Amino acid sequence: MKILALILATLMALASPAIAQPKPPTGYNTGMPFGLIGPKELDHLTAYAQKEGADLMGDMNLAYQKDEAALARVFSFSLKFKKLDRDAKAYGQLIYSSFLNLGEAYGVEKFSRLVAAQPEVVRQRIRDFIYYDATQAPKKIRAEAEAGARKGAPLLFPGDYVFGAGNDIFRES
Repeated sequence: MKILALILATLMALASPAIAQPKPPTGYNTGMPFGLIGPKELDHLTAYAQKEGADLMGDMNLAYQKDEAALARVFSFSLKFKKLDRDAKAYGQLIYSSFLNLGEAYGVEKFSRLVAAQPEVVRQRIRDFIYYDATQAPKKIRAEAEAGARKGAPLLFPGDYVFGAGNDIFRES
């Protein structure tokens, strides 16, 4: 719970207009591949999740307490998105941040096993949300970035993994 609160506080502070500061970098290798996500985006995502009958933030808090069933529910919510819109980007940032943070808490291999245990369609969607960062690398280093993602998490991105396969929301990426 503390970790999720810290992530949310950091995202809110970065997006806060109260203190004039340069916008933090977004995109490849910045920790923010889906762009700047602030309180408005998180509130909008939370409202969307509630409308869909999900307690996404409650499940995220439980996931950070190592509740694997809650994390599976967060993963399954990925199927609600039909395009890479505002809510999907906010969700994508939550998933990407959870990979970074829970990868440390669980270990990348265990986190990867939890993703691999999901139904194929969920597994593909979650992998795509995480792998998206590598696709944002400048073209001249994209192959290197993608190879690095695969090398860093081989169970998460096995040799037969194809970004966006059967996943319409990433077709245009």
